[in-house]
Amino acid sequence: MQKILKDSLFQATLKEIALETGTSFEEVEQKAVEYLEELYTVHQPVANIFATQMAKFILSRGYEKTIDINPAQLTAVTKLARRHSIAFVMTHKTYIDMFVLGIVLQRHGLPIPNIFAGINMDFLGLGQFGRQNGVIFIRRSIKENTIYKATLRHFISHLVGEKASFMWAIEGTRSRTGKLVWPKMGILKYIKEAELYSKKEVKYIPVSIVYDLIPDVKEMTLEAKGKSKTPESLSWFLNYVRKMNEKFGRISIRFGEPVTEDEQLSSLIHQNLPIKAGDTQTISQLAMELVHRINTITPVTTASLICVILLSKYTLTKKAIESYVSVLMKLIETTQPDALVDRGRPIGESVQIGLGLLKKAELIRQHGVGLEAKFVISSHNYLQATYYANMAVHHLYHQAFIELALLKISESESEDSALLFWEEIMRLRNVFKFEFFFSKKENFTDEIERNLSFLDPNWELTIQNPKIAVKALIEKQRMLVAPVVLSTYIEAYRVVAHSLKSWNTDNHFNESQFAEDCQFIGETMQWQGMIQRMESISKPFLKNGIRLVKNLNLIPIGKNQKTAEIDEFMSQLDDVWSRITQLQKITLTKPPESLPSIPVERNFVPGSKTEAITHEIMQSESGSHIGAFFDLDKTLISSFSAKQFFQSRALSGKMTRKEIVAQFAGVLVYATGNGNFAGLAAVGAKGVVGIDEQVFIQVGEEVYEKELADKIYPEAREMVAAHMEKGHTVAIISAATPYQVNPIA
Repeated sequence: MQKILKDSLFQATLKEIALETGTSFEEVEQKAVEYLEELYTVHQPVANIFATQMAKFILSRGYEKTIDINPAQLTAVTKLARRHSIAFVMTHKTYIDMFVLGIVLQRHGLPIPNIFAGINMDFLGLGQFGRQNGVIFIRRSIKENTIYKATLRHFISHLVGEKASFMWAIEGTRSRTGKLVWPKMGILKYIKEAELYSKKEVKYIPVSIVYDLIPDVKEMTLEAKGKSKTPESLSWFLNYVRKMNEKFGRISIRFGEPVTEDEQLSSLIHQNLPIKAGDTQTISQLAMELVHRINTITPVTTASLICVILLSKYTLTKKAIESYVSVLMKLIETTQPDALVDRGRPIGESVQIGLGLLKKAELIRQHGVGLEAKFVISSHNYLQATYYANMAVHHLYHQAFIELALLKISESESEDSALLFWEEIMRLRNVFKFEFFFSKKENFTDEIERNLSFLDPNWELTIQNPKIAVKALIEKQRMLVAPVVLSTYIEAYRVVAHSLKSWNTDNHFNESQFAEDCQFIGETMQWQGMIQRMESISKPFLKNGIRLVKNLNLIPIGKNQKTAEIDEFMSQLDDVWSRITQLQKITLTKPPESLPSIPVERNFVPGSKTEAITHEIMQSESGSHIGAFFDLDKTLISSFSAKQFFQSRALSGKMTRKEIVAQFAGVLVYATGNGNFAGLAAVGAKGVVGIDEQVFIQVGEEVYEKELADKIYPEAREMVAAHMEKGHTVAIISAATPYQVNPIA
């Protein structure tokens, strides 16, 4: 630490601050020492090992042990880390995000980076331990503290000079909406300055982490409704770990290509914003490109798609949910390969797991039993369901814009419907510029065209005939996403616009007070039926609405009520809202029973690269006279069913002494070469004489559900499904008992 403090450039900076503030150098230096002690961190090997094990323990309490990754991405990161410092710029969904990234890097032989964390996490027990594990605790508000900023800047420069790596959440706080929020530039700016000072290049890698379910969401949605945030402390942390003892599903992480300012930045949303010239604009461009790429690589969970569908359809059977999920999955995989977390799983199984997680978390409830059972969003957890749906909207907003633009031209008398279509797309892009991070316009239009091709390969001809062809195209869609993707935002904007109309211009505009007014007026509008979604009046959604009207210069000032401008803005919002309502009516009037069954090629979540396996089967002759025979162990499943069956029976504590002796005797005879497999089975069978067969049937079902269901090869599932679709006779040929085979069959 003394080496950092006595650096000549840092000393010169402190002397300059002393002169500018009229403070003695000794006082300035003393403050710098105090701040450096607060910031200083190291990586103690023993502490790192303990921290990694603790992180694994905490995650294992709530999540599956295997974290879903893309191996090729990690290989690229590993190569890059050999030559450069890396800044892992990530999303922030929950307090355990840093644990996830650290564990993934450690498992692949990469050092754990330094972690930027808020000073609120520097509480008794965690603060000192964190400083031994590379955690840099940063104060929240440092705008006027020149000594602190200089110390932080110099400390980061020192770390970059030592070729250290970093990880932090560019949002600065956990997302309260489920999607990326506006980036904070501070840390990014300090690291860019450190690059210049140390003359060491840093590679900026976007990182996205998603979870099936998140333990923080319930608390965050209550905070969005006005509940005070619980302050962090040791007791809070222990309570958080205790609450992790539930099933939250899987974790997935993706790494993007490194971003450098030398590249042509593809995210130009900053051009719509009042940004100062110079370095600030460079940092803004870099930040926008990072968040754009984070959105692009973000994985999609089946649970989030179920929330999207139920928020659109309200109540559906499992079969109907599967049909709609297959549509959204095909769309997402077409435009963004490798996005689907459950790739390769049967869609039915994937949906069943998702429904189970959502039911256990009380986000949805089930009405009825069996095949006719229906699922619906729990009314008191609507905001939580919206959070999970928003985790997928960055892959769906192009489609939502297309639906609204198509409806616009179908109702227009314009002679140039194609021109009107693209004008409307760009208008929507401008309206929602604070919700989504768009690519530059030429790339954005390419993305729109790819989505149009998914809807209709002949879309260029279709939009030339809006009255007939476009309306027919809209009507035939199995799933319309605009109502669920955009409704909350447009309703929040309408609340903000109505609040502007009633704002007393004699008062100075205060954003916090205005947000409270918006919530009050929003509740009134909801009671009057002017808005439908309760989440529209929560603070996180209103915040971007306020940001939008400020950007559009619609805040009334003094005698300038800006009535005409606000009326025009409200008219534009009402037009979009009206079209969303029309699309919602189309969605709700289409009975789920009319949905076609999922085609065999879509029986599995796309993205596993196994689609070609069934091609030859589907081209073959149909009929039951064709036979397809499969072995069980190491052919249909990746394990040995007998091992799992015996373990389950043994651990149940219900094996008789006779049964145990017979099983071991059979294995001994087989192992010494004095018999064949049939002999082993015969000896083992003597030990179970007199035991009710139902016992073994039940064990077989339990072993399948707990152990073997996940061990069925995706390729094997696809081949069996294809043979069944062709009407072939499918059989399992195995030396295993029927109690092992039948549940799998």
